[in-house]
Amino acid sequence: MKKILVASHGHLASGVKSVAKILLHDDSAITAVDCYVDESDPGEKIRAFIDGVEPQDEALIFTDLLGGSVCNMVTAMRPEQNGIIHVTGFNLAVILECLISTDRITPEAIDSIIGTASTLMKRIELSDAPTEESDAEEEDGFFM
Repeated sequence: MKKILVASHGHLASGVKSVAKILLHDDSAITAVDCYVDESDPGEKIRAFIDGVEPQDEALIFTDLLGGSVCNMVTAMRPEQNGIIHVTGFNLAVILECLISTDRITPEAIDSIIGTASTLMKRIELSDAPTEESDAEEEDGFFM
């Protein structure tokens, strides 16, 4: 079974789970841990996830920020000893790809997915700013 834990500062993790539900109509593989939003100990939830992974499971943990407290907390728990792959600095594309992939998620596969997902981050810049004249031409062309 595929199991994914997303742990983040604030509500980013539950936001990712929400987006997976909207786009894929299934968020059942995701456990979200929103850290530092209340008095609860996020470490308990993360430890429960790690301890719940079976040898046959494909398990991944995504944390939000390299060197951040959430990443460091997970790293200290040594999830790789349970066969869990830990990825930090995630984006939505990498998590969605892991969810929809029918291939087994191995360290090599996740490296490839990360490589592809990282290319999807782009600064958007319009090369030709629209003018009133070009807007009028487009409208005329559309309705003709």
